[in-house]
Amino acid sequence: MGRLGRLSAMALGALASGFAGTALAQPVLDEPASALVYPLFDSTPSHGTLITVTNTNTSRVRTTCNNNGFAEGDICVLYTYFGFDRGRSFCREFNTTECLTPGDTLTVIADQHNPEMEIGWLWVEARDPETGRAVDFDYLIGSAIVVNTGTDFLFEYHPYGFRALPGTVQRPTGETHDACGRDFTDLDNDGFADFDGVEYDFWPATLYLDEFFQQGGTNPSFSNELTLASCDVDPFDSDDTRVAALIWNNRERAFSRSFNFECQFKAPLSDISNVVNNLGGDPNELVLGARSIQAGWLSLVGSDAILGVFFQRVNANPALAAGHELQFSGQFGGPEDPNSSHYPCSLPRVD
Repeated sequence: MGRLGRLSAMALGALASGFAGTALAQPVLDEPASALVYPLFDSTPSHGTLITVTNTNTSRVRTTCNNNGFAEGDICVLYTYFGFDRGRSFCREFNTTECLTPGDTLTVIADQHNPEMEIGWLWVEARDPETGRAVDFDYLIGSAIVVNTGTDFLFEYHPYGFRALPGTVQRPTGETHDACGRDFTDLDNDGFADFDGVEYDFWPATLYLDEFFQQGGTNPSFSNELTLASCDVDPFDSDDTRVAALIWNNRERAFSRSFNFECQFKAPLSDISNVVNNLGGDPNELVLGARSIQAGWLSLVGSDAILGVFFQRVNANPALAAGHELQFSGQFGGPEDPNSSHYPCSLPRVD
């Protein structure tokens, strides 16, 4: 698992001594945070993604604790794109920084912001505008709109938010905050963002897709696509992320499947199992005219921490399309994770 298997003694000590204040340290949706994870951007030909980051801190009070007179609400944001190419079989990292004034919002088109013309996932992290170091700044919110050629919107989803937690745990000695008192989040100074309930919230242990329609059919027909982002982005780690999936029909019958992927998975649900083409559920539960429509749901657990979004299309006249982020539970690598071999997600930083 590469970097995922290495937690510093400091982080483990802080986890043991200070975890009482972070027992529910999970990602948040629709709440401000210091880091945001977008499981999908698509910059391949004929596709595009609009990425928005908004700074909800509106304080324009000028501080005297730095050399440049920044306002309390000023912040910079480091964008880290992990672009995936199946021919390359690993993620390629691309970084860029944008700065936001108090109450500012910024929308970028991924293929212009990251010129690599790739598909992949993205995370952003709040940075002190003076020192460039990662800081506790739980004021960032955002969204992503996935489009195809032109402005044909396909769906919108919200990123997973991860709050900075250094103020809730026993802090190490040494330099712990910037001149204005904002806590640095890299508590062990290892150059990695640790989603361990100490620096940031944990990634979830289990993902859920609450509903999907049986794939295929006629009048109307249904198609779908699942995207997963893996925290394992180490190009020198030969181990894929292995996912255990449970697919349920509406008769409470479960079908188990597993599959592997590297960095990012983006495919129809039928690539996981043909069960989604023939759920065998209750034919009388959802009836539209002369047609019975089957529906199911699924859960996903990865060998590495994962996040995801789901897109579904109803091929009717007019066609309907919608997408959303996956729901979740648990803490990957945390005290509530039943798998003791899991280590918390840890992502490389660029300074």
